[in-house]
Amino acid sequence: MTTLAGCETVAGAGSTGISVDARTRPVIVFALCNDHIDGATIYRDRTKADPPGDDTSVSVASWDAVSPVTPTTAMDAMLNTVEPSRSWSRVGLSEALRPGVVYTAYGWTRDNTWFTGHVEFTLERLSKLKPGQVLTQTYVPAKDQHVDTVQSYEQFRAEACKGMR
Repeated sequence: MTTLAGCETVAGAGSTGISVDARTRPVIVFALCNDHIDGATIYRDRTKADPPGDDTSVSVASWDAVSPVTPTTAMDAMLNTVEPSRSWSRVGLSEALRPGVVYTAYGWTRDNTWFTGHVEFTLERLSKLKPGQVLTQTYVPAKDQHVDTVQSYEQFRAEACKGMR
């Protein structure tokens, strides 16, 4: 079990990665190892320019999955953030992604029982990706930090679910 800031204890169902489409637009990808997710959100840190709030982060965009995303449907549930497929429905308003801002994406369930590990990205980091490549972060104990990892979707899925089954 993992605790997300501001949430109850929630179990991990897999990982979130970020990729790009042929026009280099952000695509959120998921590797589900168990159970399901019902939606996805991108958020960023709150700035002085944002309206006051209790949270340290601000939701940039959120989507509901038309059907729960499961381990068998995750590969087909890629979420193009500009032109979502019919598998996704945008919830509320969205904010355009801006250069120089660190964003975080993750998947969640409506009842807070499951989530997918998050991925941090910037538009600059995305500009270096090719379609089919997935950006994630990997913890490197020797450096005591998370470093960017770029791999194929197949590698991403295999790595994400190691030790979760």
